[in-house]
Amino acid sequence: MTEGGYRLLGISPVKDPDKPVISIVTVTFNAEKHLAQALDSILTQDYPNIELIVVDGGSQDQTLDIIRQREKVIAYWLSEKDKGIYDAMNKGLSRITGDWVGFKNADDWYENGAFQILAACIAKEDAEVFYGDSLSVIQENPLRTSPFFTNHFTLGSTPGIDHRSSFVKAGLHKTIPFDLQYRLAADLDVFYRLRKSGAKFVHIPAFMACKRYGGASDGTRILKESFAINVKYRGFLPAVILRFSAWLKFLKWKTSNLILKSLLGSESYHRFKARKLKN
Repeated sequence: MTEGGYRLLGISPVKDPDKPVISIVTVTFNAEKHLAQALDSILTQDYPNIELIVVDGGSQDQTLDIIRQREKVIAYWLSEKDKGIYDAMNKGLSRITGDWVGFKNADDWYENGAFQILAACIAKEDAEVFYGDSLSVIQENPLRTSPFFTNHFTLGSTPGIDHRSSFVKAGLHKTIPFDLQYRLAADLDVFYRLRKSGAKFVHIPAFMACKRYGGASDGTRILKESFAINVKYRGFLPAVILRFSAWLKFLKWKTSNLILKSLLGSESYHRFKARKLKN
């Protein structure tokens, strides 16, 4: 195992004792393409108490160089072989010292001001889980995004919760780690278990993060895992109804987008989709 970070020097992430410490766990493996953007979106937040934990799965590209370049502002990082993304997340979860925890994929990023918005909500609401909306990247260079609105009342269906824009009380999340039997949908399982524990969910009506498509979670395996998790917590028939409803919503969304794109043309379509968003 290789490790580093300012914590090894006995330095604390606390700069303002009156504000909570927000811990972010970023897991990586051969992530040199987008990792710098992901890390910098955390490290450049206008918020004093940030604890960034980076867990690498033994990368062979330039990932460790990117991490080492930021070693003075990363609380702790380690690099060793793991059993998959959720094993790496659990390693990070076990090493945080903050009050709240969020997880950021190595190819996604937080929006500017996200942590200030979160801290303001924490000060106003007594809850265990906060989650915001996300922006889905539909085009890069120039950047075009489309809104993904979230809703915990439709957990297990569409839209549900995006883990990239969610934050959980650290002490509670440590008692509910990710289940390694799931390779792609363990975050859904965690949200169900958090709800079962009696945790209060509060929606933040703001765009907290941007997410890229194209990863393993965009394949069919995640659909199978999500269905199995819905069966586990809701029962077979409700899970079937949720799946059918989700497919109908997806087909409606896909069809409307295809019609809109054919009517407006590609460039006008992208401008329309991002019409209320600041890119």
